[in-house]
Amino acid sequence: MAAYSIISFLLQFKDRHNGNIMIDDAGHILHIDFGFCFDIAPGGIKFERAPFKLTGEMVAVMGGSTDHQSFKWFEELCVKAFLASRQYCEKLSQVVQLMMDSGLPCFKPESVRHFKDRFVLDKSEREAADFMRDLVKKSHSSYSTGIYDQFQLLTNGIPY
Repeated sequence: MAAYSIISFLLQFKDRHNGNIMIDDAGHILHIDFGFCFDIAPGGIKFERAPFKLTGEMVAVMGGSTDHQSFKWFEELCVKAFLASRQYCEKLSQVVQLMMDSGLPCFKPESVRHFKDRFVLDKSEREAADFMRDLVKKSHSSYSTGIYDQFQLLTNGIPY
């Protein structure tokens, strides 16, 4: 879940409803629809304002509260993964840059800059850790995630 959360944040996966998020036999979380990432969202509307999807149901699996040891472990893994990823920002940005001429609509002129900005390289390691903890908090308390799940249920019958 932590790895999915960091990757989802960095690549800006959108259309994050439960029809696009699966769990394999080993319990790994998988996102299966990459039609909306980087700088585009379904219908051009940014319903999903949360940095990544972290619903009440996901927290329930992690012990049911943000005070539970399992949730704290998730948060700590998010911080460690984010801090570890920062050293690869330039190499990863080069991969994004290679895709700029792909013709895919998610790659816009500002995509590489926005991607790099998400690594918050201007912050110290401690500040970057606090930044990630804040993203976890914002994702968990996101009203828009719940609204988007409701929208998907009403329009597409996708239960959450």
